[in-house]
Amino acid sequence: MSLPIPPENLRIDVGPFSDAELFIGSGEEMVAEIVSSCGLDSDAKILDVGCGCGRLARALAGHLSSEGRYEGFDAARAAIGWCRRNLETRLPNFRFAFIDVRSGHRNPKSSVPASAFRFPFDDHIFDLAIVSSVFTHMLPDEIERYVAEISRVLKAEGACFMSMFLFDREAETAVATASTIFDFRYPMGPCLIFDRERPDERVAAREDWFRGLLEQNGFQIALVQYGNWRTIRSYRILQDHIVARRLAQ
Repeated sequence: MSLPIPPENLRIDVGPFSDAELFIGSGEEMVAEIVSSCGLDSDAKILDVGCGCGRLARALAGHLSSEGRYEGFDAARAAIGWCRRNLETRLPNFRFAFIDVRSGHRNPKSSVPASAFRFPFDDHIFDLAIVSSVFTHMLPDEIERYVAEISRVLKAEGACFMSMFLFDREAETAVATASTIFDFRYPMGPCLIFDRERPDERVAAREDWFRGLLEQNGFQIALVQYGNWRTIRSYRILQDHIVARRLAQ
């Protein structure tokens, strides 16, 4: 099935995707990695946290069978509106929801902080949660809340695929030597930012803290794949990818 491509203004809100083909290819490549690293079945129940304008949903449509289910939510009202009109109407097992949560420039006037948000789903219903470049725009208490909520809605042995910036020794060296354009030099609790005026513009999480947070919420880390953002001075980079599985309790 040929699916519509979102307009440029929505694409560039989720990444350096002024080129429509780059937007499509990026989604397809990440979904291929998710399928491989998470062992994703075609009948899986998927939660896309911060789904944006459907970059991953478009690619997942070619993998999920009619028995599968996709739920995506985002605080960007325009992106969700486009997905509802252009994707949900064509994909009967896909749903997109706007969440009224305070989120940077996407939804700055909401009275609901992300640190207090409860996902609108029952416990233990999803096989997979995807969190693609969401923690890169969240502060520590917000990340903590979302990790706890992801653990709550995942089934036992369910997987969580995350792309984010992990701050390790190599990242510290990259910032000190300016080998990266992501100048994470200002500490904010267990995270680092590079814009004091807009702290959620880009956020890196200290790797040891984030690993501990996952473990505290019942996850076992299955894979950490480090991206190239530490060595390339560009916004067209690969973030770090993590796969964690929720342990049976």
